[in-house]
Amino acid sequence: MKLDELLHRFQSDLQIRNYSARTVSDYGYNLGLFFHFLEQRQITDIQSVTPATLADFQRWIYYQPTKQGTPRGVVNQNGILAAVKSLCRFLKVEGYLSTNPAEGIEYARQPHTLPRNVLTPQEAKRIIETVDTTTVLGYRDRTILEVLYATGLRNEELRNLTVADVNLDEGLLRVNHGKGGKDRVTPLGQMASRFLETYLKGIRPQLLGQRHTDRLFLSFRGNPLDGHSVGDLVKHHARLAGVKKHVTPHVWRHTCATHLVKNNANLRHVQDLLGHGSLATTERYLSLTIGDLKEAHARFHPREKS
Repeated sequence: MKLDELLHRFQSDLQIRNYSARTVSDYGYNLGLFFHFLEQRQITDIQSVTPATLADFQRWIYYQPTKQGTPRGVVNQNGILAAVKSLCRFLKVEGYLSTNPAEGIEYARQPHTLPRNVLTPQEAKRIIETVDTTTVLGYRDRTILEVLYATGLRNEELRNLTVADVNLDEGLLRVNHGKGGKDRVTPLGQMASRFLETYLKGIRPQLLGQRHTDRLFLSFRGNPLDGHSVGDLVKHHARLAGVKKHVTPHVWRHTCATHLVKNNANLRHVQDLLGHGSLATTERYLSLTIGDLKEAHARFHPREKS
């Protein structure tokens, strides 16, 4: 069976197992790189793929730049390997392979990195309160920023929100099909709830006009926000507030988590709020409360007392 036919069957299996369309697409792109590697080596039969072949591929992908021409990071490399390992596991289960050649392939070691450009409480407050709420788009933007700061939603999660996902009576927001296809419910808080209520009653109807969509946040034309809209408005308002940091929707997510942890929120609660699959992912925010560490260092280190 041809490689592209095997890829089609694999992607169909992912869809049946309720993987997101984005994951299916990403796996397809990553496996396209793998098949290109095989074609370069004139390997057309999947049964000819050995552990040595995959080890060569792992080395090959290390030196291949991204579509933007930049070096591939470890996370990117491991993402490609994950697709290959998943494909080989599927082919073994389905009987296309007698053994799984990817079983012994190890991922590259990922460095322990911290989120960058986390906003201070003062910077977050300044950005939010600088927004001109006397205009329709300004009030929409302020509402979006309040929701991002209160909930730590991802960009895609925020754009996919519907009107039905908002429960103002309980002060809750339902997030459907977050990362990994998981649903969760997050608290809004009083400030975000107040702005959302006004937005729903007075601002959204003006943006919607005669159009029909259940999406919560809309463009000035009344359409659902596209992939760049939230990022653009976040950068715009950070610039207007005079904040020099590179601010993105994900920076607001990191900021929400960091400020909760700094104020002694339970890590399990923060994990649930952000929708992290592992507590280890949430624990890295402990390292960002450097202000507390500096204060303790100044108070207790012997050299600081002399």
